[in-house]
Order: sequence, then structure tokens, then C-alpha cells
Amino acid sequence: MIQRTAVFVFPSLRGTFKLPYFVIPLLLCSFPTWSQKVKNVPEAFNDIDSSPTTIHIRNILDVPTENGHFQGIQVMEIHGRKKLLVSGSSLHRSYILQADLESQETDTLITLMKDPFRHAGGIQVSNGYLAVGIEDNFNKTRAKASIYNYRNGNLYKSLPDITIDRFGEVKRPTAGATGLLALDEGYLMVVANWDSRIWDFYAVEPENGKYRLLKSFDAPTNWASYQSINLIMDEKHIYAIGFYQEMNISQADLIYVSSVDHFEPQMEKIGTKYFNCTNGVDFIGAAGLEVENGEKLNIWATQKNALEGIAVNIFSKK
Repeated sequence: MIQRTAVFVFPSLRGTFKLPYFVIPLLLCSFPTWSQKVKNVPEAFNDIDSSPTTIHIRNILDVPTENGHFQGIQVMEIHGRKKLLVSGSSLHRSYILQADLESQETDTLITLMKDPFRHAGGIQVSNGYLAVGIEDNFNKTRAKASIYNYRNGNLYKSLPDITIDRFGEVKRPTAGATGLLALDEGYLMVVANWDSRIWDFYAVEPENGKYRLLKSFDAPTNWASYQSINLIMDEKHIYAIGFYQEMNISQADLIYVSSVDHFEPQMEKIGTKYFNCTNGVDFIGAAGLEVENGEKLNIWATQKNALEGIAVNIFSKK
């Protein structure tokens, strides 16, 4: 049998990688309990209530707001306490704003990078790591897709465990939305460029700094400009959820990505949900996914700007 080879030339990679054309195995046969996994993703997605509960975070920090806004949101647990992470952009720096969910108060402002990498986009956490794309949103010709270990403090030190340098033609190499999914060995990461027109899938091993480009996907023209993209799985399949807003309505698309046996992106949009955001929250600001206890999906969303009070909507199982 002749094995065809697809050659990907991408500036962010250290050289050119040759990957099997017909199949790309990712060692997805078994799953750790801490992955973003539920029994049945489409059912869990359909079970999310379109109306939220709302909490208000007291902001005691000086968050940069000029020429930027909140971009992505995730929930993590560290030292037994749940924290809310919100990525943001500004005129001179990209950042993560952290809030404690027990006290409902901001506690840490982390500068990720400074000019020209001033725009941190949609984010996702997975098993101790945070994935975030950081762009030069002025020239739109370069970005860094970075992964930080928040358990060992690298996030707080602004020290990425992996940085994929992306550069090229205007808008192509940007990194406005990132997703991260823990697998049995390593992680699957997706990086979407400007308006999420092209999705690049990577196999990453943040514990040893390795990564490789798997596939690139050109989104159909009728797909939305996703603000955030998060990955999730069940026993048989990998999915993505894209968050966006159209006609002043906050929406999320469920997208079938691949089977778990062999990674070969199918990229089929299979469902859309509409959400009734309140208190100034919308999906133009930060929206993101949480898997609670391996059983249900929660969607978190917040307002665009950092004020003294920050409203957060939580959409949970009906």
C-alpha cells in the first residue's frame, strides 16, 4: 500500500512536518477523569438552559481598559478554591484577570505580554494548563499561541510552557480563539485566526514543550465569527463549541470535529442554541465552557468591560 503524505508548511513550526495523509492517531482510546468529558455531548449541550443565573464580581483591581475589552472566560480550581479567569486586551498589554468565586472578588491581574502582543483572545483550561492566543491586533501579521501551567505558578509568572510563534499574511496567523482538550497522552489544541476563518489543530505536550501541526480547516463562509472556541468530548467523539453574537443575540454552535479513535476533522455544525443574557452580558465579551463533575455543561459569560462591578451570567442544566 502506498502511504500518501501531506506536507504542511507553517511559520510557527520548527521546520516542515510530514504527517500521514489518511489518518492521524492521537492515542484517544482511554480517558482520564479530569478531561472535558461528558457521557453524551449533544444531549448535554441541548440540556443547557437559555436563561442564566447571575453573580456580581467586585473588582478591586486597576484593569487596563483603553482600546480593549474582555475576550474569554474559564473556571479553574487551585488549592481547593474555584477561580474565574477572564482574558482581556488593551492598548499596551494582554492580561488575565482572576477572581475568587467564593468571595466573588477579583484577586489577581496577570500581564501576559506587552506591545505588540496586546490582545489575548478566547481561552480554555484543561488539566492544569491554560491555552490562550495573544495577537498583534494592529498589524494582524503575528501572534503567539501559548500554554501556561497554572498549578506550578507559570501563569502567574507569565512564563508559557509552550509558545507557538505564528506569522504570515494579514489576518492568517492571528490567534483570536483557542481551545485545549486533555487526552490520554498529551493535548489537542485548536487555534482559530481572525474571525475564526481558519482553524489550526495541534498535538501538544506542554510538559516537555513539544507540539506539531495536525490539520488546518477553512471555515465555510456562512460560519460565524466565533469570539471563543472550546473543545469537549464524550466516549466516541470530539466536539467544539463556538460562541458569538448575531443580531444582538448571544449564540453557541455545536460542531462535530472528529471521532476519538483517529483524528480526522469532519467539522460539521450540528446544533445552535440561543441565550438570553442579562445585566449587560453578551457573547461579544467573554464566553466559555465548564464541565461540572463530568456530568453537565455550564456556559459562563461576562460583560465586555472591567468596571467596579462585573456581571457574570451562568447557563446551566435546565
